[in-house]
Amino acid sequence: MVKLNKHNFLKILERNLKYLTEEEKKDVMDEYRTHYEDAAREEQNEIEISNNLGKPEEIAKELNAIYAIKKAEQKKSFKNLSAAIFSIMGLSVLNCFVILGGGIALLILSPFIIAYIIGVPLMLLAPLLTIVAGFIYGFHLIGFDEIFEAGRAFVVGCLLAIIGYYVGKHFVKLAIRNLKWNVSIVKGRS
Repeated sequence: MVKLNKHNFLKILERNLKYLTEEEKKDVMDEYRTHYEDAAREEQNEIEISNNLGKPEEIAKELNAIYAIKKAEQKKSFKNLSAAIFSIMGLSVLNCFVILGGGIALLILSPFIIAYIIGVPLMLLAPLLTIVAGFIYGFHLIGFDEIFEAGRAFVVGCLLAIIGYYVGKHFVKLAIRNLKWNVSIVKGRS
């Protein structure tokens, strides 16, 4: 085990707190300074305190992951979710494999996802495209069948859009729950 005094422990910890705001970094650093002060009152030396606290790099990884998950929960965006995923992957090799497995599953499903992303807007625009086709080629070429098909495409597009919204919303919740579970597993290991 590396023997770290208070100054070096706190320096390494602060350097590795990458994703926290300055205020949160300050709170974390104050909390760990308090650990040293409390343990010093119990007449422990700085190296014993550092050994009891653990490796500052590992502590920072966990805190970065927790913060990234919290940020992904508060503001659901691809960037925040990606940051949370990469933070969790850095916690352990097992997490890396679990998350890579999910990534491979998404990669396999990507043709369907891309088809959905392209197809649903086109279905929603079907009535408008039918009208545009009428202006370009003449309305005499648009029969009841074309109007019916455009209406049907619009209704199916609306249903698929609603289903996609809720599936996406629940997917993000499931991903965040999975990331939290990974952090709890790593914490349980420590």
